[in-house]
Amino acid sequence: MPFQEEIKQEIQEYITKHLPEENWFEGFFDFIDDDKLRERLSEEFKAIRYIYKFFEGIQADDWLKNAQIRIQIFYYASIYEAIIHHILFELLANEPEVRKLFETKTYKKISVSKKLNELEHDGKKILTMYKTTVKREITTIRFEDKIDASVKLNLIDSNLGEELKEIYKLRNAIHLHAEIKKGIEYEVEMSKIAYRRMQIFREQIIEGLNKYSVT
Repeated sequence: MPFQEEIKQEIQEYITKHLPEENWFEGFFDFIDDDKLRERLSEEFKAIRYIYKFFEGIQADDWLKNAQIRIQIFYYASIYEAIIHHILFELLANEPEVRKLFETKTYKKISVSKKLNELEHDGKKILTMYKTTVKREITTIRFEDKIDASVKLNLIDSNLGEELKEIYKLRNAIHLHAEIKKGIEYEVEMSKIAYRRMQIFREQIIEGLNKYSVT
């Protein structure tokens, strides 16, 4: 059953008292030219801050704190990814570094001669192949590659890029094996970094976009 009305009001007052005004979240992504995306990013950022303050208010610990940390990492990684994706493939789609993202190296089988086609070694058939470049779908482009392109385009610096890669890795791990391997304290630290880097990310992206006259 839901909280009593006075409890809901008290929770709402606690959360809003510790967060910026609503228009602050709307203005945070003013460098995004797509209205729908900008609104969605604002809602996602506001949502994770609300969630964080709620868990902070009830002093969540142990397994509940772990859940809250994972939620933060998931939200922030998704925000970073959405922004990078939009900027690269909507605003800077014609840049050489972006076009390269659609290229990948692969090996293709080729028939050279009957003799070579029949070669075997240790019971394994030997194939003759050549290396070539092929186009790949946008959905197959890895986040790490998008970050590397963003660094080369001077949208973000390399230090921030490496941190964003690590945040995204944690999101994709979600993540019991990663927790067992690295420990919850590592996740706690990365969730803090994910939040604290939002402002730095925004500043670097805006400065980078100014060089391309797209803001």
